[in-house]
Amino acid sequence: MKRMMNNRPAPISGITITIIFILSLLFSACVVFDSPTEHYKKGNAYYDGKKFDLAVEEYSAAISRDSRQAIIFVNRALSYNQLGQYDRAIADCDKAIELNSGLALAYITRASAYNEKGWYDLALADCNRAIEISPRAALAYINRAWALNAKGRYEEAVEDCTKAIDIEPGRAIAYMNRAWAYNELGKYDLALSDCNKTLELDPTISLAYVNRAWVYNQTGGYDQAIADCTKAISLEPNIATAYVNRAWANIMKGRHDDAIKDCDKAIELNPNLPIAYTTRAWAYFEKFGYDDTKDWLTMGMVDSNKAIELNPNFAQAYNNRAWGYILKHIYQLAIVDSSKAIDLNPKFALAYTTRAWAYVNLAQWDLAIVDCDKAIEINPMLAQAWDRRAFCYNQKAMYKRALEDANVAININPEMPISYYTRGIIHKNLGNMLKAEEDLQKCIDLTEDPELERAARAVLGTF
Repeated sequence: MKRMMNNRPAPISGITITIIFILSLLFSACVVFDSPTEHYKKGNAYYDGKKFDLAVEEYSAAISRDSRQAIIFVNRALSYNQLGQYDRAIADCDKAIELNSGLALAYITRASAYNEKGWYDLALADCNRAIEISPRAALAYINRAWALNAKGRYEEAVEDCTKAIDIEPGRAIAYMNRAWAYNELGKYDLALSDCNKTLELDPTISLAYVNRAWVYNQTGGYDQAIADCTKAISLEPNIATAYVNRAWANIMKGRHDDAIKDCDKAIELNPNLPIAYTTRAWAYFEKFGYDDTKDWLTMGMVDSNKAIELNPNFAQAYNNRAWGYILKHIYQLAIVDSSKAIDLNPKFALAYTTRAWAYVNLAQWDLAIVDCDKAIEINPMLAQAWDRRAFCYNQKAMYKRALEDANVAININPEMPISYYTRGIIHKNLGNMLKAEEDLQKCIDLTEDPELERAARAVLGTF
């Protein structure tokens, strides 16, 4: 009996029980805090705080503990998209769809990555699938509008953005994408309204400032465009299109060297951005008129060709090259290229004014007027179109109509020297010598183009 008693386990003391209890609590706490759910929640918190790299770490930790939850892959894909790691985002969405083919957000997120990579047909297919699954998924319409805009289907993009706004009126990105479409359609008042609404909802969206700058560039608000682009760059220093739009405004202000620097920066950030090359080509062409330190004309043609090489369907590149041909006095090729630009984008008002100028140089005034009429119909705020039509009416001795058009051009853009030259010669033909002298002197004061200055001084010398 005594031997049996000695073989019994010793009784557990109260202290030992307490220690075991504490350890069990600690173990349970560790299990809870290291669970996939907790890592997922932390990932969401980091995502909401725009700490996307930390969000990826937490989502990855959650996946390492449970790789069967499709939504965790989708959220990590969302973070990868924010970090610009689109291939990883696509891979995560592929996995999410494998786990749950009915998860609309997986298709929407993958469509966003496809859009960023320029794979617009794939983006459209994913958005269509998402809308089949969830017809009121606003983000699906927004992403589909993005792809439609990129493919030049602007009216459809407007419809999709409007649908998204009907579903979720507080989605800033929907207004921004619709502004993009309105810009391309030449509906600048609607584009400006949508840009303003975007920034009212979220003043940190850098691309909204870029879009608004584009509106200002098209309507003569160059100082406002420069301010908006500078704001966009302060928010996102690597946004290449902001530099391009600021370059555009600087060209219109006659600051060609500043424009070239901005285009250089844009190309450094994105060597495959066609509009950066076309805008720099434009600045080079402007310098060709007054600076003989470099072969600006050849440099501009090289940049125009590069833009066409990068995107053979880029209307603006053909329009720029057409302007180069005008400077080279090869007017028939200028007509071919500007006509190509119009074929690619029938709403491209500036291309009509370029072709009109080629016709002017061929003394084909009526054809030039038809093109200016079309440009004004598309964009009534395009000062160049009014100025060129004024010049044509002057050549046809229709001086009163010419004067009306020249006044409109100057009202739209009071800093465009050529308009004062045009109005000056119209006043001269009407016998208003004092007004003619004032306008020609204003042209001389504004212009940095020696050729235009010489022309103005030559007319003054006839008084």
